Amino acid sequence: MIKPSKLIKGDTIGIISPSQSILLEEEQTQGFEKGIKKLEGLGFKVLLGKHAKGKYFYSAGTPKERVEDLHQMFLDPQVKAIIMSIGGETANELLPLMDFGLIKNHPKIIMGMSDGTNILAPITDKAGFITFYGPDLIYEFGIQENTEDFDKQIMDCLMGQKPEWKPLNNLIDDDGVKLPLGWQTIRKGATNGRLMGGYLEEILCLMATGYLKNIDNTILYLESMEGSNTIHMRLQYLKMMGLLDKINGLILGYFPDIEKNKTYFRPIGDIILELTADKNFPILQVNELGHQVKNYVWPNGLEVELDSTNKKITALGYCVG
Repeated sequence: MIKPSKLIKGDTIGIISPSQSILLEEEQTQGFEKGIKKLEGLGFKVLLGKHAKGKYFYSAGTPKERVEDLHQMFLDPQVKAIIMSIGGETANELLPLMDFGLIKNHPKIIMGMSDGTNILAPITDKAGFITFYGPDLIYEFGIQENTEDFDKQIMDCLMGQKPEWKPLNNLIDDDGVKLPLGWQTIRKGATNGRLMGGYLEEILCLMATGYLKNIDNTILYLESMEGSNTIHMRLQYLKMMGLLDKINGLILGYFPDIEKNKTYFRPIGDIILELTADKNFPILQVNELGHQVKNYVWPNGLEVELDSTNKKITALGYCVG
């Protein structure tokens, strides 16, 4: 697995919008500008993609315009890292247009979340280098204003330190709901494997369309904003596709709809234990992964140890070179 070059203060970070337009809501537009100031305050220069602030209906541009921004950021030698502004619904339009050969020849840090799964997982799968699921520009660096704990984990990972994951207590989501205290062991055990994952719906679609194939011996991480019934359906499809036969372990993130509707929705742990009753791989649920919460960085392709019995995730290497 290729490691992109580490980020150094003073480097240029490119901003792209491969999915949704930032202009759909005033809060998002304001978060965009705050996010830029946050990155500059951390010691980096910022370069906007041509269509990063664009609008084509609900997307930031046509598929051709958005993929041109993506390719240009990989080609530009002054850009050392790429951060997506926001998620959305239309990043999958870029997949048939992406030049994975070009991207493979210019490996560099690329980070985002949610619909960004459609960009990140296929790059790791087809171009063979580590990508970074986690903070986007608007919510993580702009609206949510990450605390020191999150800033340190993010920057350590991108700037050459081994990433560390630890449970943070007293966390509250964007709607004021208190998150469960600490991490939760769903099934005990310990294993090694490469991290791979993202938003559940997108992982399912990528597997179904062939844009994500190399899932063997991975530690899969998943998050979603849907309710238990929809999540159950999608996990069942992944089971029928054989994905749950190939992975070494599973990390579950925060599922806001389930937490807010506990009297109606079934716990995610119950669902996954039922679907994997014939398996013995470890399963751990964490709070620092998902929508409406602050996110750690989860590097696709990085070898880690998952010890769900003792509620530990340990990096076995570095994300960047």
